[in-house]
Amino acid sequence: MKKIFFGGIFISNLFYISAQSKAVTEIIYETKLVSDSLNRNSFKIFNSTLLCNSTESVYFNREAKAFYEGTSKESISTSVGAIPKYPKSVASVYRSNNTITASLPVGKYVFTFEEPKLNWEILNETKKIKGFQCQLAKTVTDTGDTYFAWFTKEIPFQEGPFRFKGLSGLILEVINKNKTIEIYAVEIKKSEEIIQPLHYGDDIKTKSKKQFLEARKNYQENPSMYNGNLKIVDSNGIDKTKKMADRIKSINTFLD
Repeated sequence: MKKIFFGGIFISNLFYISAQSKAVTEIIYETKLVSDSLNRNSFKIFNSTLLCNSTESVYFNREAKAFYEGTSKESISTSVGAIPKYPKSVASVYRSNNTITASLPVGKYVFTFEEPKLNWEILNETKKIKGFQCQLAKTVTDTGDTYFAWFTKEIPFQEGPFRFKGLSGLILEVINKNKTIEIYAVEIKKSEEIIQPLHYGDDIKTKSKKQFLEARKNYQENPSMYNGNLKIVDSNGIDKTKKMADRIKSINTFLD
């Protein structure tokens, strides 16, 4: 992978491509969410894409992009008829220079806000990941959660999955302290895809992350507040609304 990824053209075109708001690199990450720390066999897995250059990036789920662009081909049955299938993750993060903007769901709504900058502590541990020499770093988020990240200076982007950015190289792995959240880079390749934030259409732009956290807390206490009266049913007419709300809540908390 290392030999394929690097080349003279990649280095010489780095800043030219960046000025055109095109990606230089695409990284596919696999995210594993363990719902119960006492039962590690109960987990969900989904993939997301990071498109980045030296000044800009977007992290998103391909299913979510198709869903909001109206090109999704999968549908589900509801009380009002067939609707496009809701993606496993609708969250996205867009970076422009030093500003990181997150978009996260609360029920059927998407809240957009600026993420606080992470402060990293570089640790002494090293290891190789996919042929790249990596170093370990640690951060405590604004909500008090501890995360560890393996990053490599051999790919000189201050980038990584979701809000995990700001180190002196690309982050290839992120694991939280309880090991209930694991994110791994599974593929790294060149790209010239346009970098742009996901367009949700009617997302709620908040003045601070605090407003998002308050809305999410209210939703967890009363899901109908942000879900409306729409019921999700399976092919047998069984109500799956609560199951879907629980799924959204479990995915929605780990970007803290």
